[in-house]
Amino acid sequence: MLKSCFMFLGITGALGILLLSGCKTEEDYRRERAEKAVRYFEVSKFQVLDSDVRLTLPECVSIALKNNLDIKVFNLEEDIAYEMRTAEVLGMLPELNINNNFSGRSNVPASSSEAYAGDGATYGASQNQDKNINFFNIDLALSVMDFGLAFFNSQQAQDRLLLRKQHTERMAQNLTLDVVRAYCRVAAAQRAIDITRGLLETCRDRYTLISNLAKAKQITPFRAFDETRKFIEMERRLTAYILDYQNSCVELRSLLGYYPSANITVDDSFLDATPAFHLPDLEVMEQIALIKRPELRKTDIQRHINVIECRKAILTMFPTARVFLDYDHSNNSFLYKQNWMEFGIQATFNLLKLPQKVSQAMAYSRQADAELIRSFGESITIIAEVRIAHSDIMANKDLLEQCKKSYENFKNTLVAAQKNRNISAGDLSRLEIDHMRLTTAEANIEQTLALGNYYISFYRLLNSLGMRDVTPKSFDKLSEELKSAQKEAGVILANAAAAK
Repeated sequence: MLKSCFMFLGITGALGILLLSGCKTEEDYRRERAEKAVRYFEVSKFQVLDSDVRLTLPECVSIALKNNLDIKVFNLEEDIAYEMRTAEVLGMLPELNINNNFSGRSNVPASSSEAYAGDGATYGASQNQDKNINFFNIDLALSVMDFGLAFFNSQQAQDRLLLRKQHTERMAQNLTLDVVRAYCRVAAAQRAIDITRGLLETCRDRYTLISNLAKAKQITPFRAFDETRKFIEMERRLTAYILDYQNSCVELRSLLGYYPSANITVDDSFLDATPAFHLPDLEVMEQIALIKRPELRKTDIQRHINVIECRKAILTMFPTARVFLDYDHSNNSFLYKQNWMEFGIQATFNLLKLPQKVSQAMAYSRQADAELIRSFGESITIIAEVRIAHSDIMANKDLLEQCKKSYENFKNTLVAAQKNRNISAGDLSRLEIDHMRLTTAEANIEQTLALGNYYISFYRLLNSLGMRDVTPKSFDKLSEELKSAQKEAGVILANAAAAK
């Protein structure tokens, strides 16, 4: 008895220590957070990006989709949804229980009986089982209600898996747009820095030239002040370009999953030529967006989930029926039959739960109607996004043409002035040419920034359409993809019109 008490106290103490060890204080969480911060910081520095490599846009998008942690989280959630779907499908299997009981005893049960008439003598003892008995049983139970609910749950699990895929697809589309935006900003700022530094290197003795001209009274003090101010303003712009470049590099590296620093170089050769985009009609692009946008598919899937919930509520209104099928085997030699089958059906009906199930079915039906209206509202929003993106690309196109025209005019004027030796002979003429260089460089930078914004606006339009193609020949393939989507939209609209 004393030994049992000590054992009980020991088990109780171990359980108490286990429960107390699971409790955490604020200091424990703070220490854990500090350890994780150090570990995550060290891990982030392991991913090194070679600064000598000039990354292209498709490479950046591929690296971002591979290393981005948000995408990895969504992929893990897809795997979880897939396993949950498998679990729900396996839930449709009936219950199958296998039992085997073995018993042995030192003697056997026996009985005797007494005669009602006669000499009063008793009958001899009789035996009804052996000393060792082995009983084997297989029990199969199928519930019609559980099978129906498991079937509907498997359908909902499949919908949730598709829902997660739509989440991942939209996340990938938004990540692609963010990478494109950061990439174009880095390329434009990188090109602007090169232009500005080249200009400052060419005009590095500009202060001395302005001072000599002012002392020689070839220019007025007001002119000297204005020329000096313009050159200082260009230096300030260079500082702003460098700051914007560093911020864009940090953002781009963060999107690529690397340590956030300014140590990255991108290929800015795409800024050497103006792209020619051939877009379909605005109404066709709206139809493409309504077909391809994952948000609308998410709403449709969510509506189907609510419809299945309504069907589950209707199913629970019916009586619950369970079918039993048993197979038994006993090695008892005193039985007439050692093997036998049993079959049974049990049906129950809870009348007091019926009003609750009716209310649930009506609620889920209303929820499905709400998802339908939400889908219509999201469609209007997506159409507005397409129109805004289309207007933005048209505005950026006009701005780019204006900047390009201004740069070409300034460039041609500068080239003509540099070819005229008589004009460029004196210091004053040199100051004028430097001023023309300054204006031409500003126009070139404005053209570069406008071209970068034009690329960004085009990819913003693709994002509003639910597309994300950034392959090296993407601009050649986009027209074909848009035509394919246009054909798909025409087929769907024709079928919808024929169904009315």
